Amino acid sequence: MTRQTQIIAHRGYRVVAPENTIPAFEAALAYHPDMLETDVHRTKDGHLVIIHDEKVDRTTDGTGLVKDLMLSEIKQLNAGEYKMPKMNDVKVPTLAELLCFLRDQQFDKTLLLEIKTDHINYSGIEKEILDMIASFQPEYRIIYQSFNLETLKIIRRLDEHAEIAALVYWPTPKVYWLKWRGVFDYIHADIRILKQKPTVFWRPNWHLRAWTVDKEKDMRRVYRAGLQGIITNQLALATRLREEIQGDKND
Repeated sequence: MTRQTQIIAHRGYRVVAPENTIPAFEAALAYHPDMLETDVHRTKDGHLVIIHDEKVDRTTDGTGLVKDLMLSEIKQLNAGEYKMPKMNDVKVPTLAELLCFLRDQQFDKTLLLEIKTDHINYSGIEKEILDMIASFQPEYRIIYQSFNLETLKIIRRLDEHAEIAALVYWPTPKVYWLKWRGVFDYIHADIRILKQKPTVFWRPNWHLRAWTVDKEKDMRRVYRAGLQGIITNQLALATRLREEIQGDKND
């Protein structure tokens, strides 16, 4: 049976609910994506929280860097009214709260965790994330990703069996060399650059996923090329097109 390109829900289903919140992850699960993707930062008092930006300004009614705010301060922020449709009483979740939610949902796919150390050095965050994951003992699969090569190296040292992905704009020869060395297992590349490259890079490629693929034309090309996965905000479109092009069965 032909392998299907994986559909990865970018920050949940952020088209219909505030990104990286429990409602967004709940909405994503209705489409049965192969992975949920999310982002992890650390608060001033050492709590791991699910939010994309270094600052809370864009996705909440607050201001300031996550690293400068206590968890109690972040929990007071409104994360549900910065976009339409607005939602009441939506908060920034902690990583522990997300893991509890997935356990309650009997989640059995893959969690793609981006460790947000590319702009701020959260010293020791890699071990803290691994320790928290271990405390939940999830039966589902975890993949760790980051733009920060040092973070990937730390994860590999801490857990030689961890599945790791390098977030890159374009997979250079150095990136492929580091993958060959075993620093990471997968390459996640920017679709905006990837689609400008020659067709040789579009052969069936079971270690390359593309981000962020939201346009129908780009999705069709990825599915026809047989790349490993697409990270997308457009879950309904991605699901419909994959069924049309690749069929409706996972192997």
